[in-house]
Amino acid sequence: MKRTLFLLGSMALAVTTAQADIPVIDKTNYAVAKDTAEKTARILDTNKDILTTVEKTLQAVSGDRSSETGSLKDLAIGNGFSVTSVPSFDSLLQSGMPNFGSMGPEIARAATLFVNGLQLVKSLSGKDNSSLASDKSYEELVKTVLGVSALINGSQQAVESRRSALERAGQQIGASKDIKGSIDQNTQLQVQTGLTLNEMIGTMNAAVQSLQAENQRKLTDISNTKKALTYE
Repeated sequence: MKRTLFLLGSMALAVTTAQADIPVIDKTNYAVAKDTAEKTARILDTNKDILTTVEKTLQAVSGDRSSETGSLKDLAIGNGFSVTSVPSFDSLLQSGMPNFGSMGPEIARAATLFVNGLQLVKSLSGKDNSSLASDKSYEELVKTVLGVSALINGSQQAVESRRSALERAGQQIGASKDIKGSIDQNTQLQVQTGLTLNEMIGTMNAAVQSLQAENQRKLTDISNTKKALTYE
């Protein structure tokens, strides 16, 4: 009898232990956990979208855009004529021969043909390397005419090439892929505008030099007239 009771008690304890190991699902906690997981997933997706937007924004406002602005860097001068290529008027004549330095050969040729066409004398006195004021003034005037002639030919060439370049640049307006490209293009255009204005200043400076040579010539004539009329 005791043995039987012991066996029954052992079986009852085994059944109770087995029932205690069965997992129990709390529906309320499960629902809360599921909702939390879904919200977390949506937050992660939103953060991912924000990160993608930030990366795209960063790309749009930073980085190198030389491929979009490279074609604009030669608008003002490029490979054509520039006022800075005209040598100083004082050095345009060396031993009576035109010297245009690094200026384009076609421009130098045109200016030389123009001056040669005038069939000017080398000096008013007929002397070589004369130190007379009138000869010096005359020589400066010849240099100025030669330089201005080269400047006129070169500037005309530059105006034509610059017009074509600006027309090509106009076709690129609105073609940039992002704001950084547009900003860089606009900046490059501002730089080219500055270079164009500098070319204008150089041209005006040559015009002033031309007036100076004319005034110098008049001054020399007045001085020589005074000397001729002065009784000694």
